[in-house]
Amino acid sequence: MARSDGYKTKGRQLILNYLETTKERTVTVSEIEQFMEQQGNPVNVSTIYRNLDALVAQGKVMKSVSEKGDKSTYRYVEPEHNCHKHLHIQCVKCGKIVHLECGFMNSIEEHILKDHGISLLCENSILYGVCEECK
Repeated sequence: MARSDGYKTKGRQLILNYLETTKERTVTVSEIEQFMEQQGNPVNVSTIYRNLDALVAQGKVMKSVSEKGDKSTYRYVEPEHNCHKHLHIQCVKCGKIVHLECGFMNSIEEHILKDHGISLLCENSILYGVCEECK
């Protein structure tokens, strides 16, 4: 019998809480695994992936896959930011994430559609750079 999207476990809630406290950056499964052990709730990696997949499906977490497709990172979705409607920039040194919630988004979406014939899908889209603090 399939579980509903609302199904929660202590492990899933701990993962979501951890992602919420680290919402300014992305995290890896190994970081989540380490956190779970520190919380006295060790789980195997497949359980972490299963919980992350459920949280992604619920729209509570965004998954980003590396350019090579060999590494994924996860980030908590802040409901008030409407993260599925704008791009993000991540510092490659410290991992900080900045939401691009500005008029720029309308301009870039129009430009990409008009000049390149592609509709921009912002979900899971991250641009990379170096933040002011890390320069």
